[in-house]
Formats: sequence, structure tokens, C-alpha cells
Amino acid sequence: MQRCTFSLWLDNWFGAPLATVLNLPSASSFVTKLSSVIVDGRWRLPPVLLSNSLVAASIANITLPMTPLLDKKVWLHSLDGVLTAKQAYLFLQRPPPPLEWSALVWRQCIPPSHSFVYWRLIHRNLPTDEHLQARGCTLVSVCVLRYRHDETSSHLFLSCDFAVGIWTWLGSLLHCTFDLQSAESLLQCIPSPGSSQVRDVFVASIVHAVHIIWIARNVVRFGNTKHSLYSARNSILASVSLSGSLSAVNCTPSDTSLLENLCVPLSFRRYKDIVPVVWKAPTANWIEVNTDGSVQNTMAACGEIFRDHRGTFMGCFASNLGSVSVLEAELTRLILAMEYAGRFQWHSLWLESDSTSAVLAFKNSSMIPFRFRNRWHNCFQLGITVICSHIYREGNCCADLLATIGHRLVGSIWFDSLPSSMSLDFFRERHGLPNFRFP
Repeated sequence: MQRCTFSLWLDNWFGAPLATVLNLPSASSFVTKLSSVIVDGRWRLPPVLLSNSLVAASIANITLPMTPLLDKKVWLHSLDGVLTAKQAYLFLQRPPPPLEWSALVWRQCIPPSHSFVYWRLIHRNLPTDEHLQARGCTLVSVCVLRYRHDETSSHLFLSCDFAVGIWTWLGSLLHCTFDLQSAESLLQCIPSPGSSQVRDVFVASIVHAVHIIWIARNVVRFGNTKHSLYSARNSILASVSLSGSLSAVNCTPSDTSLLENLCVPLSFRRYKDIVPVVWKAPTANWIEVNTDGSVQNTMAACGEIFRDHRGTFMGCFASNLGSVSVLEAELTRLILAMEYAGRFQWHSLWLESDSTSAVLAFKNSSMIPFRFRNRWHNCFQLGITVICSHIYREGNCCADLLATIGHRLVGSIWFDSLPSSMSLDFFRERHGLPNFRFP
């Protein structure tokens, strides 16, 4: 290290100051620098630390850079170690829970003005009588659509006979029953397994229905004109049909009946959208490694397979990474691939990953979390040339199987011979047989 100004005993480079860990009351008088216990890239610990086997083992597991790096103070609560105003705010103020509905109602196929009405309804910010009275306005509240109840957001959009008629009719077209307990519960009818166009149509139907109910209320109140249930249905049907036709996603043949009920043009996947994905061997004298990661119930694993320019199997490994973030899992598998290449003296390494974040890590070093700084730096001191490119997961089947194997392991395992469960996928990739990607 260079220009080391950190104290061995008082600074928090270990996870907690060593003076606190070892309960050294007189440590405040110690002036030993951290750099004094690092000699030629190795730890040289004083006897007081060696006498504590647990602390000494933990320090030995800290990766030191192979070449000098400048010391850097980091903020432990951010990945890159940089303390920003946003990080400080999130540390002091607990972030609110994510809103599941917010990602649903704002869609390119739905006019923002319609989504805005639904957004205001959920936030209870529409100027209905109840909210005007809460702000000090003196008025007699009545639902102008049926004149049977005072006007509240809940009544106007969910329990008024006019609204109930719309939701019942719309539910018959969508083959579902709407939960009218709240505005948020309306979205619970959206099918989670289903085509993307059907999901767009469900969201559009709900948003347009809320918008039309609000328009009908305003027409009666400010235009002194009746708005019939029949015209409201036609307006909703026209808006849903337009949104469905503007949807940029596809449907399946089983969705035909539902979409035709709403006069939505069917958007099937075209043949030219189906992409054949073929694994290709690297150029001569290069070793290609395909990497893949998997996260199941917050537990991560990875797998990698090494092949030469003839597609010959050179080795593979699977590893259980434990509980880490997705980004940390992606970077760990890249680091492991380069470390194995250095161990076997493969000096020209072509990395292929189905993660775009992993590819971008080679172009933007700021993406590397500070915990990986030294290990990432050491990989580029191994004397290997690295190229990293992206591949669709359909061309990464062998690595995907290895990642699945990794979940069943404790630690890591290296395979000198091809596991039998990978034989078919290995044969298909080596002989250029395609797998098909359906966007």
C-alpha cells in the first residue's frame, strides 16, 4: 500500500477497531500504522495478534493487492464505498416500502392523463366532496351519478351502482371478478401467469374504467348533462381497444377469446422474432469460459465451463456462494474464472456471460463494490488477456446446469471430466445445434 495513514489499532479496517475487539485500554497511545504489518504483499502480524487465533485467521482471509494501491476511506453502507447525499438520507431515514402497483399503472400503451387519475385515486387526492370538506369547503355532499349517497372516493369508484355496473360488465369481458374493497385491490385480478399483452389489457381496462367514472361524474356536475352507463361502456371499450393495439408485446392463441371480447387486435409473436442462439468456439489459442449464476431464496451459486478453440472440454467448476446480492454473485463468478485461468496458465481468456452487468464491469470499474476491490485488481496482475462478451442464456446451457449443481454443494468443486448430466447440452453446443430464444 502507498501513503498509508490508517492506524492498525484504532481505525475500522477489520470490521471493528482492533483495540475494541481485543479490549486494549491503552491502545490510544499506539501509533502503529497498518502498512507496518504488510511486507511484500503479505501479512506480518505482531505477537499480540497472533496470540488470538480467531482474529489472526480473519485477518489472513483479507485479500491484499498484488501491487500497491492507494488507501481509500469507504462508507460501509454503500456498494462502491462512496458517501453521497442519497446514501446519507437512506441511512438516517428508513426508505418507505415499495409500491407494487406503481410499476403497473404507468405503461406506454395507456395515456398518462388516465393513469394520473388512478394514481390520484390511490393517493386519495382527487377533489371529491369528502376531500373538499376536509379542506374547509362548506357544501352538501351527494353522489351526482345516482343521488343516493354522499360523495366519497370509495363510494364513487367502488360501491356506487354506476361503478358496480361498470366493474360487473368489465369482469364478464375479462373472465374475472374484481375485488371492490379498495382501489389497490382492483389490480389483484391481473393474471400473473399469462401473456404480456393480456396483462397490458387488464391494466388498461382498470385504468380506463376509473378515468371514465371520473369523467362521467364531472360531466354531470359541471356540464349538467347525464352520462349513461351505455356510453361509459362504449368509451371504455374504445380506450381499451386502442391501448391493446398500441401494446408492443405479444399474446398466445389461448388469449384469443378474451382479446376479441374487448375488440383488441391480436399480436402474435412473429417468426422473425424467434432468434436461434448458437454457441461458437473462440479463435485459436484462446480459452472460452461460459459463466452463469443462479439465486434461489437469497442463496446464490455459480458455474463455469472452460473450452478451447475446438470446443474441447478443458474443465469446469460449480460453487455455492451463500447469501450475497445478485451483483456480488455476478462479479464473484468473473473473478473465479480469471483466478482459475491464472492457476492453469491460460493467458488468453474469453469470458461469456448472459449478464449485461458483468460485461459492463470491465468497462466501468466504478461498478465494482469496494469489498471486491483488491481481488478484482489482482485478477489483472495474473498476466492474462481478458475479453468479455454477452451471450443469451439459451446459448449458455452448460454453465446454467453447473450453477444448478452449485446449489447442492458446500463450497466449490472442480471437475476434470464432464459431468454426465451435461453431456447432451455439451454435445449440442459443440456441434453448433441451436437453441431458440422467444423474445
